[in-house]
Amino acid sequence: MAMLTRYQKSGGFIQIVQLIETCGKQKQDNFLQMIEKEDARWSTAIRDKMLTIEKIFSWENSALNEIAGRLQELTLATAMHGLKEEENERLLSTYSHSQRRNIEDLFKAKSPSPAEVSSAFIKILQEVRNMITNGYLRVEKFAPELAIPEGFEDKLGKSMHQPSMDSSAAESESATASAAPAHTSSNASGASSAEVNSLKSRLHLLQNENNQLKNELKIFKEKLAQIKKIA
Repeated sequence: MAMLTRYQKSGGFIQIVQLIETCGKQKQDNFLQMIEKEDARWSTAIRDKMLTIEKIFSWENSALNEIAGRLQELTLATAMHGLKEEENERLLSTYSHSQRRNIEDLFKAKSPSPAEVSSAFIKILQEVRNMITNGYLRVEKFAPELAIPEGFEDKLGKSMHQPSMDSSAAESESATASAAPAHTSSNASGASSAEVNSLKSRLHLLQNENNQLKNELKIFKEKLAQIKKIA
């Protein structure tokens, strides 16, 4: 079954964007390559709409200030090891003197691994996406190219599939296969290996989706608990 089929329902595009933007770089590339083979329109749209650290730091200071105010100090101190000096300064300038000193002390005391820095980046992306989803950040005002309008899936359309071969092409394909049996084993092996890699990538994507759903459920439970307290 086509990979994109499950995401062509209403709300499916933002779902796949969230999953991919919170993957590691290698997994991102693998997923996007798979999607591009299935439908280049979806691949291009995901690349255009997904959040990245680089895109966030291209935003105006007021938006960056809103984001910085929601980040945990340890997350920020860890992420700073993977940012440019001027980017760190932009973030730190949003904090009070005491908060800045705490973050700088954490930064100096910690030597995170590349995996820890990547994890901190993902936490930032998740927080920013939640802020956009919940209306705390209005990207329409400062980064309209990232806005995902309702019904965006309909605009992209259904995924495109390879057209079926006509009868003459099918006969030619059959004749070629019959004339070169020596290549069958190696070709089958290559196809099998490619299929295994594709299935592994899809498994990772489903695992990420499951984690995303767990996080959303946790947020809904917390909101429900708050509503019950108010009631």
